[in-house]
Amino acid sequence: MSIKGIYVVPRPLSDGRTRYHYYAYRNGPKFWTSEGKRIDLPGKRLDPEFVAAYNEAVALERGPQKGSLAETVCLYREKCVAFRKMKPKGQAARIGYLDKWLEMPLHGAAKAADAPLSIFDSRRVIKFITTHRDTVWGHSPSAADEAVIALSAFLTWCKKDGRLDWNRAHGIDPVYQRPTEARIWSDQEQIAFLESAPTHLAWAFKLALFTGLRREDLIRLPVSCLTRDHIIIPTSKSRGRNTALIPVTPPLKDLLDEIDETRNKLKTEPITVLFSSRGTPWTAEGFGTSFDRHRTKVGLGPENQGPTIHDLRKTCATNMIILQHLYPALISDQILVDLFGWTPGTLAKMKRIYVSDSAVIDAMTRRK
Repeated sequence: MSIKGIYVVPRPLSDGRTRYHYYAYRNGPKFWTSEGKRIDLPGKRLDPEFVAAYNEAVALERGPQKGSLAETVCLYREKCVAFRKMKPKGQAARIGYLDKWLEMPLHGAAKAADAPLSIFDSRRVIKFITTHRDTVWGHSPSAADEAVIALSAFLTWCKKDGRLDWNRAHGIDPVYQRPTEARIWSDQEQIAFLESAPTHLAWAFKLALFTGLRREDLIRLPVSCLTRDHIIIPTSKSRGRNTALIPVTPPLKDLLDEIDETRNKLKTEPITVLFSSRGTPWTAEGFGTSFDRHRTKVGLGPENQGPTIHDLRKTCATNMIILQHLYPALISDQILVDLFGWTPGTLAKMKRIYVSDSAVIDAMTRRK
C-alpha cells in the first residue's frame, strides 16, 4: 500500500542512474533517499524502515504529543526558573542528558519521548532508568551520575509543578566512587604531557599549573587583566562576585613573556592571553578536545585514570600549601584565598577538596 501525500523529487546522476528524494509532503521534511527505481510504486510492498522513517518525520513535524515526556521537557525548558538561571554551558549539558533520556526504551522498545509523563510515577520505571543509564553512559561512571542528576532535577520540577507525585530518580545509588585523596599531576605526568604537546597547548597547561585558574577563566583570561605584579580576574564560577588575585612569580612571568613575544608577531593580536595555533582565542570545546586528545595520546586518558584539566588546579593548590608550610611568613591564608578566588569561611573546606595531603606530607618529609 502506498502512502498518500509523499512528494518525490528525482535527481539524475552522472552515471545514468536516478536518485530519488522522498519528502513527507511538498516542502515537508525529507525522510528517505534511494537510487535506481522508486520504492513506493503501486502494488509494491513498502520497506518497514521506509514507513518508520516517514512516521518519525511526520511526528517531528507535528511536535510532541500532549502530556508526553517530550512535551514536558519542552515546558521545563520554558518554565523552570532554576533551569533558566543556569549558565548556557550548564543548560546545554542538562538538555543533552534529557535528550538522551527521551530515547530510553520502554516496553516493546517504545521510546520514552512519546510515553505519557505519568509512567514516572510507577516504581517499575526505576529498572528502565538504571538499565538505560548503564547502556548509554556505562563507559563513564561520572557521566552516568550526572545523567541521573539531570533527570532527577527535571522530575523534581515536575513534582513541584503538580505533574507527578514521585521523583523516581531520587535515591538511585551513584556508580562513581569519588576519590578521597585529591588527584594531582605528578612530576612524571607533567613531563609526559609537555614533552610532545604543541606549543599553544603547552602554554595553556603551564598557565593553569602556575595560576590554578579553572578552564573557563583560563581560556577567556584577557590581556587587560595582567599587571606588572598580579593577574586580577573575576571568577566565572562566582559570576564575578569573587576575584582571583594571582601573584606573577618568576616562572609565570617567563611564560607570559614567551606568549607575549609570539602574540606580537601575529597580524591580529588576540585580546586573550592564550590563543590557538591559528592565532585566535581558544573556545572551551576546542581547548577541552585538544587537551583530552593529547593526554590520551601520551597514555594519560580516562581509560588509564589519568589526571584532568581540573586536576591542574588541585596541583597548583597542593604546591601552594607546600610553599606555605615552607615559608609561612610569606604565604598566608589570605594569599591562598585571593589566589584561588575562595572565601575565608570556606578555606578549610577548599583545602580538603583541592589539596593532596599525601603530596604535602611527602614534600615535607623529603625537605627534612
